Amino acid sequence: MSVSDNILKGLPGEPTLQGDLDLKDSDQSTTLFKVARDTGNTTIAGTAAITGAVTMASTLAVTGALSSGAFTPSSVVRTGQKRLYTANAKAGTTSGWVVNAGDNLNSLARLPASQTSSTLVIPLDGLKVGDTITAFHLVGQVESAGGNVTIDAALRKQSAAAADLTDASVGAMTQLALTGGTAVDTILSAANTAKTALADVVGADESFYMLITGTTAGSTDIDLMGVAITVTEA
Repeated sequence: MSVSDNILKGLPGEPTLQGDLDLKDSDQSTTLFKVARDTGNTTIAGTAAITGAVTMASTLAVTGALSSGAFTPSSVVRTGQKRLYTANAKAGTTSGWVVNAGDNLNSLARLPASQTSSTLVIPLDGLKVGDTITAFHLVGQVESAGGNVTIDAALRKQSAAAADLTDASVGAMTQLALTGGTAVDTILSAANTAKTALADVVGADESFYMLITGTTAGSTDIDLMGVAITVTEA
């Protein structure tokens, strides 16, 4: 297959693209190979079998399977990776949350009725240095029984310092409040407990945790299954 001089021009051995380069199949219905003139972005419809070295100045976006006997990139970025944390919670400074209850359920923690500003700490283990935390939300259920319930969640981090560990807020969700006419049984999810637009990069001298604060009226409770953290892996 040859390429018209209308597309490639320049000195011998140094052609330049005058427009997007599109190679189609025999009936001209599918673009098999495309190179954008201005960016050099390349799209391959089929399988690319590479036996030599490849140098990329920008991003490799793979929508299908990627397999290689020796794939050693300097950096692979995976966005939108959601991780669930459903274990290792502990009661905070203000008592009320029940952790490791003696039952056959996999609930992370439960806040029974008639508790005020009870706190729960959930360590976020397994984050890698260089990960960027972009969002979080809670997973669980609130049984309101017609009473008032509030729940807050904040992502926090501790950093090593010579004088002492420092503790700071990374971001907090908007309080979920079930009060008056809105006091109905509710699922905790990204729809009502999400905090987005975060951009905190995990450092080698940092640890992260969630601080949950709940208040329950009589005959109400909160069953917390866990917390979901969204990260960009780098």
